[in-house]
Amino acid sequence: MNLGLGAACLAAVCVFVPTPVQAALWAADPSLELTSAANDNYGLAFDRRNRVGLASMTGGLVASRETETQATRLNANLVGLLLRGDLHQAEWQDSLTLSHSLKGPVDAFAFDAKTARDQTLQSPSSSADLLIGRGLKRDMSGDASWEHGLTERLSATGALAILRTRYSASLLGARDYQDGSASASLRYLLDERDSVTAALAHQDYRTLDDRVRSLTDSLSVGGSRALSETSNASVSVGAYRQRTGVVQAVLACPGSTTTCGTPIVVAQVGRQARWGAQYNASYDARVSELTRFSASAARQQDPSGSGVTVLNDTLRAGVDHAYSETLASQLTYTRASSRYQGLAGGAASRLQTLTAVLSKQFSPQLSLRATADYKRSTQAFDGLHAHSTSVALTLRYEWQRLDARH
Repeated sequence: MNLGLGAACLAAVCVFVPTPVQAALWAADPSLELTSAANDNYGLAFDRRNRVGLASMTGGLVASRETETQATRLNANLVGLLLRGDLHQAEWQDSLTLSHSLKGPVDAFAFDAKTARDQTLQSPSSSADLLIGRGLKRDMSGDASWEHGLTERLSATGALAILRTRYSASLLGARDYQDGSASASLRYLLDERDSVTAALAHQDYRTLDDRVRSLTDSLSVGGSRALSETSNASVSVGAYRQRTGVVQAVLACPGSTTTCGTPIVVAQVGRQARWGAQYNASYDARVSELTRFSASAARQQDPSGSGVTVLNDTLRAGVDHAYSETLASQLTYTRASSRYQGLAGGAASRLQTLTAVLSKQFSPQLSLRATADYKRSTQAFDGLHAHSTSVALTLRYEWQRLDARH
């Protein structure tokens, strides 16, 4: 299955399906962020300490067009960073995202296309899949979905997604890859509070040098419930089957086993299959009018630049508290484990993150955010540890929205 072509066809349906002429609201929201930060181990290096002071400037623009049934959104960001200390250099990142959605009486279409350039490789807290090194990473992705209401209670959803990632040559061991996925699900509303779901998914992961390919099929069932007016919970459980093929170099004898000449190197495909369980559970509750608590746990298959897929186990808990209408705080703890399956030997890397954020809104346009972050990671194969502590102060200004109706 060409998942990229399928996603493009579904996206074309979203854009070119005929719709009645409607008045549209055009809008533009520009913004600017200035950040000053200090980090005692930038990039979570294991073999050294990268103590740096960091200054960054982020320019953002969100342009949108909305009607009663359609919405188109373009989100562009450009980030410039200046590092001083053990690393004395300048870096930059950029991202561009185009999204479109279309809603009808019983159908809803949506697609997203994104390109991003990242030169810092700051690891996300949702995964412990750490590529230790500094270099350039480029992502191109697209996804499309279609939801159809079969009855008042029953709905069906289909989705396609494609991701292509490339790394610079300075990242030793990093493998360029492509990951595609297709899924279909059914959701049934039991009543106003409860619903059940069932889903099928297929994932196709391959390195761009065609040496590794993993096909994963999964089935899951789950449900969600509004426990009260202020709390809700959801859970899904399932199983997956993965088949992996890897091109390996082996020595072969050009003649018979008794008259073997000089051995030659030939390519041989090694194959492996495995089964496993996966799950996803979440809980969210408003403890009081000013405080909200949330927690989640998940196990899922994710693509990786290591040349294999990783099995990610993630545990997250967070508390949000509003001291007033303009002053709020967030405290989040995340623990992630990424297990490299198959040829990588099944070793697991681990990452723990504790983040505290305090934000102040001075006006509708101006806000200030203070962030403190601690990370501790364990490398997969040799058990080495690395940790970092960072503090940052970010000033954000959002210009008044520019809009027009046509």
